[in-house]
Amino acid sequence: MKIYKNIQVVILLLIILFPSIVLGQASSKPFDGAKIEVFHPDLKKIIDPSTKIELLAAGLEWTEGPVWNHQGDYLLFSDTRLNTIYKWSSKNGLEKFLEPAGYQGADIYSEEPGTNGLLINQKGNIVACDHGNRQIVEIDLNTKKFTPLSTHWNQLRFSSPNDICQHQRGDYFFTDPPYGLPNRERDTLNREITANGVYRLDRSGKTTQIITDLTRPNGIALSTKQDRLYVAISDHKYPFIMEYPLNNKLDIGKGRVFVDFRLKFPSEPMAADGIKVHSDGYIFAAAGNGIIILNSDGELLGRIKLGIATANCSFGGDGYLYITASDKLLRVPLQKI
Repeated sequence: MKIYKNIQVVILLLIILFPSIVLGQASSKPFDGAKIEVFHPDLKKIIDPSTKIELLAAGLEWTEGPVWNHQGDYLLFSDTRLNTIYKWSSKNGLEKFLEPAGYQGADIYSEEPGTNGLLINQKGNIVACDHGNRQIVEIDLNTKKFTPLSTHWNQLRFSSPNDICQHQRGDYFFTDPPYGLPNRERDTLNREITANGVYRLDRSGKTTQIITDLTRPNGIALSTKQDRLYVAISDHKYPFIMEYPLNNKLDIGKGRVFVDFRLKFPSEPMAADGIKVHSDGYIFAAAGNGIIILNSDGELLGRIKLGIATANCSFGGDGYLYITASDKLLRVPLQKI
């Protein structure tokens, strides 16, 4: 543990002494090496295969959890390792929005002490998966005041909430893998819940563990009709997106494998990360080194191949798909579908 913390101290010193993040610039440039692969003609309804992917920001650590704020026409996203939520807009470029965004202690907690998945809830505030404080927290966009929404299940602390979505009725669904713990799966000192679970936080504030048998639940999203729940598994042995039916009480039914990336890309490591569902039913999944695009039946339509580890994506109100990948923020225009 001492060696691990020493390594973290060195990393933080290097970041401080040799910063490579450029703030306050709204310029972009083509992201060389990226390409759009077409596996089904319907992809051309969604994205022009000849379009260029734009690089908006680089030099961060591990970008995650992008969400578009329609009220202000800007993007928010996490850097889990830098413990910062960033803001990007076409007017002002990249800005720091909140630091620290997660763990606020003076010591070094883990490799990923910041927030991960973000959403703008029905009240217009941020709801964040807070790795470092092991909670679901609401953050006022104006005052930046923190209000914990869920910190425990059965009096046990979460490991590190990872991604979250909100049902139209107001309930939240979120995943809780161990990625934010100091020693991840091997952490026996801090971990309190054995299962890498999926949870529902209802409108009354009650948290219920609803799925316990997934190895590494990660990205989570609802279908356009809000009657199915998708959960991505970031496990190279079981690189699935699972699908669960929801009844009128928002209880889940038996899950099934919606897509198995081993069958789609047998020669590539393709564990799934963040997932988003377009209003027209198309599913955009960060997996491997790009964004996989599927229809509502799970049929593979195409891929935005970036060549770098890709974490998540979000639909902007300006017609772009924003992508968090490795240390970068990118975007690509979508067709009007």
